[in-house]
Amino acid sequence: ITIWFDGNGKVTRDNGEFEHPVANAFSLVQVVDCPFATATCKNICYVHKLEKAEQDVHDKYVLNSGVLRAVLADDVLMSLVIDAFAKYINENCSGGFRWHVSGDVTCIKHAEFIREVCLKTPNVSHWIYTRSFEYIEPLLNIPNLVVNLSVDKDNWNSAILYHYAYDLRMCYLTVDGEVPVDLLDGSVLFPNHELR
Repeated sequence: ITIWFDGNGKVTRDNGEFEHPVANAFSLVQVVDCPFATATCKNICYVHKLEKAEQDVHDKYVLNSGVLRAVLADDVLMSLVIDAFAKYINENCSGGFRWHVSGDVTCIKHAEFIREVCLKTPNVSHWIYTRSFEYIEPLLNIPNLVVNLSVDKDNWNSAILYHYAYDLRMCYLTVDGEVPVDLLDGSVLFPNHELR
């Protein structure tokens, strides 16, 4: 089984340097591996540009997508891959690990996979941005995992419910600069790349 970890200067944290980052992320395919992608995020996803500019990197995301599906379908294989992820992360990602620069949590079993990896790497900070609110419960109450709700105008009403139910930070994507008047304190604002 081949799995590819990725990383770049923006997410490396303390894993290397901006020019020489250590791979500290696991990514999948945009939209295809985003079961709760909204019309807004599908339309402006930054990974569409990466797919055109760096096809070799995107090909690795496609590889990861297929491998993950096979892993989640086999409990023995899943256990072995959880251990392999944990070994890599413990040895290489002391500065932190990001789940899904591209892609999202695809099912409950995927969330359970992430949970087990986090629990086996207790000294590493993990973070995730997700629109897969329905799969979030296995990701709760993990001391070394920060769960961020990825929000835009299309999933705002659902995000508010999950925010209040689990006290999770909302990260709001705006395409045109508009934000909800009731955006909560502590939320993060993500302007579309064209607005930055």
